[in-house]
Amino acid sequence: MSVAGTWKLTMQTPFGVQTPTLELREENGAYTGELDGASGKSELENLSVSGNDLSFDAQVATPMGKFKIGFSATVNGDTMSGKFKTMMGSTDFTGERQ
Repeated sequence: MSVAGTWKLTMQTPFGVQTPTLELREENGAYTGELDGASGKSELENLSVSGNDLSFDAQVATPMGKFKIGFSATVNGDTMSGKFKTMMGSTDFTGERQ
């Protein structure tokens, strides 16, 4: 099963629970996407997909300014789970395909 699709993520952050939407598109084996949250949309950077595993970076605006968040996850059917890493450390997140 492809990792492509629209995903609703649930992330515990220092600013409370965030529920951004992750859009992953696949065309001819190449993936692109964006993360759309309370602070706006961010094109995914360094997006890598290998089977059911994926990783990417996103520039996210926060009350303290913009900074990069690194994500890594595994997709299992219509769910995903993984970790996101910020300058404050690494935290678990989950996602459901919409």
